[in-house]
Amino acid sequence: MKAFLLHGAADLRLADLPVPDPKAGDVLIAVRRAGICGSDLHYYGHFRIGSFIPKRPFVLGHEFAGEIVAVGAGVAATRIGERVTVDPSMPCGVCGDCRRGRYNLCRDMRFYGSASCDPHVNGGFEEFVTAPAANCLTLPDALDWGQAAMIEPLSVAVHALGRAATVAGKTVLVTGGGTIGQVTALVARAFGAACVVLSDIAPGPRAIALARGADAVLDASDPDFVLQAGNLAPGGFDLVVEAAGSAQALEQGLHTARRGGTIVQVGTLPGSVTLPLNLVMARELAIVGSFRFANAFQTSINLVAQGRIDVRPLITAVYPLAELPVAIEAAIHDRRNIKVQIAP
Repeated sequence: MKAFLLHGAADLRLADLPVPDPKAGDVLIAVRRAGICGSDLHYYGHFRIGSFIPKRPFVLGHEFAGEIVAVGAGVAATRIGERVTVDPSMPCGVCGDCRRGRYNLCRDMRFYGSASCDPHVNGGFEEFVTAPAANCLTLPDALDWGQAAMIEPLSVAVHALGRAATVAGKTVLVTGGGTIGQVTALVARAFGAACVVLSDIAPGPRAIALARGADAVLDASDPDFVLQAGNLAPGGFDLVVEAAGSAQALEQGLHTARRGGTIVQVGTLPGSVTLPLNLVMARELAIVGSFRFANAFQTSINLVAQGRIDVRPLITAVYPLAELPVAIEAAIHDRRNIKVQIAP
């Protein structure tokens, strides 16, 4: 089968690999669609993400969906032909975090397309991939392959808003108009937020957010940002979701959150940041982290299948597998793109 191996920064090489055999409890999936995530771009650009440094070439891609074409021992043959989206999380299942239902925090997590575990687990930028049958969620007939590959980033948003306890009736500011910011705004609206505002430094993402139902948008580079935010949410936003991975955006969130408000940090920040923590203390702000997701895939599928969220306008380009390097460059440099996907 064809697969792209990442050998180093900006060094993707097309390779012929053997089609893997599904082990007991696993299935073999013919990948139909795989999304390019910000973490894929970071690996491509720097050959690392924080402390996750690849030790050998591996296949990127953790947002993927496809068709089951073979099964391993213990898996019903009736699953062959099933259309599935794949939860890329493979926790140990026995540690304290897993037993508490917070398997996204498992220290022994194996994750597709990531160097966070050793050996690395090849991801979806290849023609076939094996996966635990339990990780493969059946797709409703109404969902196409593009929508199916958006379930993973949508689950990140569902989990992030879950970290805020409640969303209904609240004013929400989402900082960052990339994929995660856009889907977070969509989920906030679906969960009953009274007002949803998205901020970004670029006009393109702001225009998309407005077209997809945001009540307003803010230019994050505007020197009057805090004043304009105050006009939209007098007294401050009940909830701020930082999805830009920007220290500036996080500080803006702290200054625009209401007293007693909550800030959810879902974006990956570039190292350590300096924050006005006396402001956090005096205004009793709650800052909570949100890492990947847990128990969110079925909710995300339901949101799309029931028509409460339409992710299709966020898919701005689709490339064949052979053009993965071109697709990644387009995802990096073309600001018109929100989600670029690969169709093996």
